[in-house]
Order: sequence, then C-alpha cells, then structure tokens
Amino acid sequence: MKFSLDLLSINLMGNFFIELFVELDMQLVILGSGQDAGVPQIGCYCENCVKSREDKAFRRLGPSIALMDSKKKFCYIFDASPDLKEQVDTINKIAQKESLAKSIPIDGIFLTHTHFGHIAGLWSLGKECINIKKMIIHCTHKMKQFLDSYHPFKHMIEQENITPVPFEIGTKQHYNEFSVSSFEVPHRNEYVDTVGFIIHAKKTVVYLPDLDYWTEEILAIIEEADIALIDATFYTKDEIPRMANVPHPPMIETMERLKNTTTEIYFTHFNHTNKTLDETSKERKETLEKGFKLAYDGLIIEI
Repeated sequence: MKFSLDLLSINLMGNFFIELFVELDMQLVILGSGQDAGVPQIGCYCENCVKSREDKAFRRLGPSIALMDSKKKFCYIFDASPDLKEQVDTINKIAQKESLAKSIPIDGIFLTHTHFGHIAGLWSLGKECINIKKMIIHCTHKMKQFLDSYHPFKHMIEQENITPVPFEIGTKQHYNEFSVSSFEVPHRNEYVDTVGFIIHAKKTVVYLPDLDYWTEEILAIIEEADIALIDATFYTKDEIPRMANVPHPPMIETMERLKNTTTEIYFTHFNHTNKTLDETSKERKETLEKGFKLAYDGLIIEI
C-alpha cells in the first residue's frame, strides 16, 4: 500500500491519522526537502521565499529523512540538518501514540558529508542544547577523522554526546529490521568524502541528496532500486550567478537520463530558486507529467 500525508494533513486529521499510521510497516519520513539553507533562505525575498514566510505549508526545512517504525520502536535519521529541533518534533508527532520512549527519539544518525545542511544539526546534541549521551553517528572513516579533529564535534565526542562509528564504503551494515550500504558520490569533497545510502528493507531505497554530476555507476544503482530520493537543487543550470561554484545536475538533465527508469523517483533538496516549488509553474506540471515525484516536508513513504 502506498501512503503519504503532509504535516498539514497531520494537523487536520489528528488522532485518525495516528491510528492509521501505527498500522503501517517501516516508513521513510521526509523531514526536510530543502537545500542546506532551506526555504525561505536567510536574507532572500524572492517569490518562493516570501510565499514560504507567509504560509508555513510552503516551507522547506534542511535536508534530512527518518527511517522509523513505531511498532518496533526505532528511528534513524539520515543527515543532521540545521532544523533538527523541528524535525525531532515531526518524529514525535508521528509516533506520539506509541512513544519511542526517548528524550530524543533517534537511535542513530547517518551522515552523507560535511556540508552545512547535512551536519550542522549535530551541534544541537551538545551541552548547549539537549546534552544527549552517546548518540551513534554512522559515517565513513574520513568523516570520523573530521569529527575527531574539529570543534565543536571533537569536544562533543570528548563529552560523550556523540560516538562516531565508521563503516567501509560499499559494505552492508545490519540494523534492526533493515540494512544500509553506501556508495561514493562526486561532490566537492573539501573536507571528507561524500556518500549516498542504499536502505535495504522490504523495498530498496536510494538516498542521494547531493552530487556534482551523474556517473554511469550511480545511475545503475538508482535503476536497481525500488525508490530513489535524489538531488533536485536546481531545475536549470542558470538559476543563480555562481552555478560554477555549486555544481548540481539540473532536474531537466536528470529527467532525461532517467526517462525510461522503472524506479520510483522523488526529487528532494530543492534550492529556493527551483521553479518546481511553485505549484502553478509549468516546470512543476511538466515534471509530474513525466512521472517524477516531488518530495515535501512530512511526506511519508511506506517501505
């Protein structure tokens, strides 16, 4: 059964939604579908940012997803966005009937890379905020070296707020009722490497919020999956003046490359300039007509 609802629906449907949700199996929850800075973006008053300030339903938090099962009482998130506080509230709203019985309902965090939108939320786990103890951070060996070496993460490790547990890229790690493997991704690796994740449950899901360009190897990984959540930072190559400094494959290129795929594609990681954010735009209409889907905050996908 396919099932998805946004956060507005949660508020409108109340207890009925919670009753229905806990009958489902494992779920992916889109905690944030925006690019690192989210929508609205700080200091920007473009049409999309203004609209999102006026109507919270149009907001896009920083990039993150949750893999959770309220019955079995586990929840893992992928990427720690700057909006982690609000995203924890989202998890709690979903799981409120059968509480995960934790002050912060997360069993572990998987990191793709060190860019702001994917790691800044870790700081919220430190003594200035919740002062969590021994949160497991699943990451590459290079990411562990980075966390071990630099403030504030080095201090958080010393204070036992976080515990990095490295994995070998390409190997499959087993957790609860699912497993996770990873693959290398080309993406401006200024500090450490970048990975995408493959979640192996009843369905196979690829999580790939960031990359610089497509490779045949990565396209093959997507083709083998049931569902893929992929980079939609920009719709075209000319949305911002400094595109050369922040390369991402535009959606129009991605759709052409994947036009014959049987994988269920969800675009995510939208920059505030992306025209598909406008529900009346021709770009959004054309994307949906081609069979691609647009992720949004609060979307729930049964896997």
